[in-house]
Amino acid sequence: MLILVCSASSCKREEPAEIAGKGGNASIKAVPKHHSKYINNCTMYIKYNTNDLPSATFNASQYDDSLKCVVVDGIPYSTFTGLKKGKYYVYGVGYDSTIQMTVQAGKPVTITADQTYEITVPVTEGD
Repeated sequence: MLILVCSASSCKREEPAEIAGKGGNASIKAVPKHHSKYINNCTMYIKYNTNDLPSATFNASQYDDSLKCVVVDGIPYSTFTGLKKGKYYVYGVGYDSTIQMTVQAGKPVTITADQTYEITVPVTEGD
């Protein structure tokens, strides 16, 4: 009897974790802003399967993909398409000509549905 109880409880099926990356039907549209100003000269980077910054120091090789921002109707953005459900970290690096400084920062995104997720990435000149 004890064997039957143990084996029945070990048959619990768990849903597999979503593996983020290419091959899905979702998109992330990332818009870089420094305070209230759009940053036109910016490149956005994306890391799959994490909601965390890959390291304290930016290194482009730690990211899975990148796109330069395009400007449409005065709004710069990068759109990562064909993404699966899962966790992502989007990081922007640009130049704010007003203060003549590089600005950068990131933001986590979790995709739960096949849709476009529009996010503002609040880039800053740092501490």
